[in-house]
Order: sequence, then structure tokens, then C-alpha cells
Amino acid sequence: MAAGRDTGVFPGVAAGRRPAPGRWWAPGDVILVLAVIALSVFLIAQGVAGAGTGSRLEIRVTAGGKEVLTRPLDGGPVRLTVEGFSGESYLEVADGRARMVDSACPDKLCVKTGWISSPGESIVCLPNRVVIEVVSGDGGPDVVNQ
Repeated sequence: MAAGRDTGVFPGVAAGRRPAPGRWWAPGDVILVLAVIALSVFLIAQGVAGAGTGSRLEIRVTAGGKEVLTRPLDGGPVRLTVEGFSGESYLEVADGRARMVDSACPDKLCVKTGWISSPGESIVCLPNRVVIEVVSGDGGPDVVNQ
């Protein structure tokens, strides 16, 4: 009659579920720890397996705040012309990346930015009001902070 009876040493815990004398853990604790470890491994594996897959990258070009072009980043080499506030801007897309080749702005800081290829990267030409952004084309996250 002693097994399963609450003895008052561990209030609310039946005698059969208490740790054996000399042990600090009960058999249920091992199951709980193994379940937490298995869940952690599963979530980490999902994060690693999902990183960098299923994301189709695009460039989005806006001029004067209006979207004028959206194009896959891996669609083959091409040179494009975008009409900006103070003149034309010329951009190039090749090898899964994009850059501003020339622009009507005086400082050419946008040209000096160079190539962009990762989600969240952008080239901004403030005088000409042209922005080139790399975005995820499938609705996935554009930026992942690490």
C-alpha cells in the first residue's frame, strides 16, 4: 500500500514517481531531457536545411519612389537603362549580381558601390532618385541576421 501513496516528503508527488534514494532525478526527468534534446536537434536541423534554399532572388528597381523593374537575379547578363530624376542610370545584371554602371549623378557614389547579390543589399542614387535592391522573389525573408 506504500507504492503510489503521497507520503508528504514531495507534496503532490506519488511515492512511485519520486527519485530513488541517492539519485537526484526521476525516470520521468530522463524522458523530458531526451525530448528537449530531440526537439532542439530537430529545430536546428530545420534551420540549417532551410537556410539558403527555396529563395529566388530578384532585383527591384525604383525611380522616384515608383517600382519600374523587377527581374530575376539569375536571368542571364543584361544591361538596363532607368530614367531617373536628373537623367538616365545604367545598371548591369550578370552572374547572379547587379551593379550600377553609370548614372547622371555628380558624385557617382552609386557606381562606386559595386556589385550586390545578397538579399537586403541595395544601391541608392539619391541625386537621381534610383534604388536597386536585392529581394527574395518567393516571399521568403529578405534579410536574416546572424
